[in-house]
Amino acid sequence: MPMPEIKCFKAADRTFETYMGSPDRPEKDYARIAKLVGPEISQSMGGGVVTYRKLTAPWSLPFDELVVVLDGAFTVTSAGKAYDCVAGDVLWFPAHTPLTYEVADFVTVFYAKHPVGLTAAVPS
Repeated sequence: MPMPEIKCFKAADRTFETYMGSPDRPEKDYARIAKLVGPEISQSMGGGVVTYRKLTAPWSLPFDELVVVLDGAFTVTSAGKAYDCVAGDVLWFPAHTPLTYEVADFVTVFYAKHPVGLTAAVPS
């Protein structure tokens, strides 16, 4: 079995798609995602970049996830505790933890998840 190669995902080459909300109204309640690593690349983990704009989204992820804030700021609330995060901050979410994203303006994050095959339901 051949050894997998290193992959470099250039920022200029990212392709984003609408994840939440409407591209006709991207100024509020909107998110877009660039999926970078999925099952076609890795058998164990996934990752990508997401930008959120002015939204509050309660949800629970079915997988463990690490989130690195790349730009902007947001607050994550879970079990009554708020985590105010800015560029450079890193969060870890254990699977099935109820949480709420609160984005006053915008935030761009990198996420890494395990296992790769599970997907999150889009918050309503």
